[in-house]
Amino acid sequence: MKFKYFESPELYVGCRETEVTCDICRQRKICFNGESFFGTQKLRSICPECLGSGKLNDLDSFTCDGDLKNLKGQLRELHPNLTDEEIHQIAGQKSFELEKTTPHLITWQDWSWPCADGDYCKFIGYGSKPLYKSLAKDITVEEFFKNSFYEPESYYDGLWTDAVPEQSIQHYEESNQYSTLFYVFKSLHSDSIITIWDCD
Repeated sequence: MKFKYFESPELYVGCRETEVTCDICRQRKICFNGESFFGTQKLRSICPECLGSGKLNDLDSFTCDGDLKNLKGQLRELHPNLTDEEIHQIAGQKSFELEKTTPHLITWQDWSWPCADGDYCKFIGYGSKPLYKSLAKDITVEEFFKNSFYEPESYYDGLWTDAVPEQSIQHYEESNQYSTLFYVFKSLHSDSIITIWDCD
């Protein structure tokens, strides 16, 4: 199943190793682990079909936290003729879709899901030198990496040489080998790439 804000969750999300009963549809399937979801209604497991089709909509359970403040700011810049209430409604709809239908991205620290171009971004993988090299175009790879930071103040000299993996991280299990991870997102509406990083 495809997800709007998460590319290849079968690679980057820790699924249950064997078939279990989905807490929503009660069918035995390979499911996402729901124990790290946020909210008051706790789930153990949810299948991709139930998550993607919005079955969390009526539950106090959500998978991530969207950067609502920055999203509203971007929408105001893109649509200056809209009222604050219209901006609030659009941002709320996008946040609801993100937080209720997107697989849970396992991270070291809690941070808000990034946005660009008036929408939330799609997670495309863990940052590595080969990945950034494949994405960089008209500038050096290290400059591209530096310019991709969602919070520029979190960048410091030495990250590229000392912390970015030399090899591609192909799936979630491989990410456990690193104490520092770079989470790479892509805008849904442009070629913009965003990096958020954290460590254990």
